[in-house]
Amino acid sequence: MIVLAHGIGGRSDLPVPLWLAVYAAAAAVVASFLVAVAFWPSPRLNQQPGRPLPAGLSRLADTPVTRGALRAVGVLAGAAFLVTAWAGPATSATNPAPTWFYVWFWVGLVPASVLFGPVWKLLNPLRAVTLLTGGRPLAGDRARRFAERAGYWPGVASLAAFLWLELVYTEPDSPRAVALFVSLYALVHLIAGLLCGPRWFDRGDGFEAYSNVLASLAPLGREPDGRRLVLRNPLAGLAALPAAAGLVAFVCLLLGSTAFDGLSRTTPWRLLVNGTSELAYLALGTIGLATSVAVVALIYHGALALTRPYLADRERSLPMAFAHTLVPIAVGYTVAHYFSLVVFQGQAGALLATDPLGLGWDVLGTAGARIDYTVISTRAIALVQVGAIVAGHMVGVVAAHDRAVALLTRRHNRRGQYPLLAAMVAYTSAGIALLVGT
Repeated sequence: MIVLAHGIGGRSDLPVPLWLAVYAAAAAVVASFLVAVAFWPSPRLNQQPGRPLPAGLSRLADTPVTRGALRAVGVLAGAAFLVTAWAGPATSATNPAPTWFYVWFWVGLVPASVLFGPVWKLLNPLRAVTLLTGGRPLAGDRARRFAERAGYWPGVASLAAFLWLELVYTEPDSPRAVALFVSLYALVHLIAGLLCGPRWFDRGDGFEAYSNVLASLAPLGREPDGRRLVLRNPLAGLAALPAAAGLVAFVCLLLGSTAFDGLSRTTPWRLLVNGTSELAYLALGTIGLATSVAVVALIYHGALALTRPYLADRERSLPMAFAHTLVPIAVGYTVAHYFSLVVFQGQAGALLATDPLGLGWDVLGTAGARIDYTVISTRAIALVQVGAIVAGHMVGVVAAHDRAVALLTRRHNRRGQYPLLAAMVAYTSAGIALLVGT
């Protein structure tokens, strides 16, 4: 069975006591803030357009042949996945589809998007199908304008449905449950994409919106007119993340879901749900997931409410202005919570692919092979996980400082940053405690 409880099992895996790891991580976040205050007196990130790549390379990336090939790969991979999920063996122990979905696709979007940009926009088979209509919204300009006004909110709903399946549902590893979810998800977004046009997927499709948001950290970007690829400072790309309705909720959902993932592996939570009926288990899980997201959002909005008196422009929307600073934190949490899953369960995606339909094949010659659990030690996993959380918060602190020096009054610039710094320290400490606590 696929193991969807991400991360390591307990504090004993850390080479230092849990309390020391929490204090050290909080100190690292505070130290990054002090360094930024001392050596970063004015905003810099919006002044870095990037260095254009050679014109030939940019043209190659944008040719119809390249884009068509990537769309074809996406469509073929999607079709192969659905056939395997629906027609393959009924358990994740012998069907690779759940591993492909949760590990290769969901987790793989993170490094792919952070390194290379919005890759799912190029591979998304749902977008490819809607482009067959010429890219024109079948419902006219009114539907297109609706998609623009809705912003990330449809993506929030889409991603919340996926996270509920992964973290709350009692059989998330069932190939048929995965197949049904993906089929219904595809149907809903195909209809929306056809009615509203391909731009629906930018923010309406939860997975493509996820990839696009993470891509703001990629060293590869585009010039403002979108014509040429550039090499850029990832922090500059992060600062340029376009604001839109629902962006704050989208990022808080990502952070809150990883918090709930950690919470659901603690002893108190297990005692709470142990012995309950399936309906009660689902209800408690749904409440727990929603509460975790709400707590993350309340901490964020509460910190910015304390910052508001120090604004130079009191009419500015602070939650939207600082939303991008949560993105590297979300990346850090994702790496921390999924790293061990990728290292171990990710192997199953290749091993089981030798006979995806359970017909006795051995296409890859890996029949009978087993997951190698000795490829990395639990101590190394713990260090990577804690390091990812700390690094994500340090990058978030620097991004927040750059935005703060642009928006806060000069007289109270440092004091105005304290509430958000306190929130990030709280996120760091709670994140590590939930990740490796018991």
